[in-house]
Amino acid sequence: MNQTAIYAFLEKTFVATLLDELIPGIFHNLANPLSGILGRSKLLQRRLADFVGKIENRYPDIENEMGDEYRKLISDVNVINGESDKLFDMFRVSTGKFYAIGNHNIESLNLSSLIEAEMGFADFYLDFKHNVTKEIHLDNEAPYIQGITAFHSMAFWALIRHAMKNIENGNDKTFYIATNHDDQCVSVKMTHIDRGLFKEWQEISVKKNVTLDAVSEWSDELKSLYCSLLLLKLGNEDIEFTHDGDMDMLTIRIPYHRKK
Repeated sequence: MNQTAIYAFLEKTFVATLLDELIPGIFHNLANPLSGILGRSKLLQRRLADFVGKIENRYPDIENEMGDEYRKLISDVNVINGESDKLFDMFRVSTGKFYAIGNHNIESLNLSSLIEAEMGFADFYLDFKHNVTKEIHLDNEAPYIQGITAFHSMAFWALIRHAMKNIENGNDKTFYIATNHDDQCVSVKMTHIDRGLFKEWQEISVKKNVTLDAVSEWSDELKSLYCSLLLLKLGNEDIEFTHDGDMDMLTIRIPYHRKK
């Protein structure tokens, strides 16, 4: 074996430990110092505000006498506190995602909350974060559905990732995603879902037996779309998928009232 082959083997072994062992350990080790930083930054901000208030009461002209250095100190502490909040939000989004894909229990799910979390996680893809305009409309009154958190989290991640790649290859840099509900279903709509691949999904989905050999010959994009939609379908046989070819918009309707 040459160096490249040896490294590839060890890299594969390393990656295999990521989800179940390494990432939970990383988050666990980061949690305590991050909580300390966040707590101390807020405490520092409050103490400084109290201290400055006392000085100003005693020396009304201190701001004019100290000038920019006085104001800069207050500004820096406020910036540190704001950046600590941002860091904690990113930590929360990251831990939430890996908790979700590790949760294989059937439970009540709020699709609006799940989509919000997935969109927060999607910002770790930097091109999507900085170069794509997002139109996000979430129905906060949407009823809960029953399902496995990991399956829904992974399926919607794959669909959003599919849309990302289509946006990268196109001219329209706006991604639209929304949730809504009626008296029977909760719906999710998203744009940039390829119409050609969706038609292939429709043709494939009517077949009873899809072999692994057949799947191995598909493009990666078709595999991803097929597996994400199939995963949702297996969780709820009454789920509905429709596609608006003019807008490249996929609509997913998931019943929250099960048929008897």
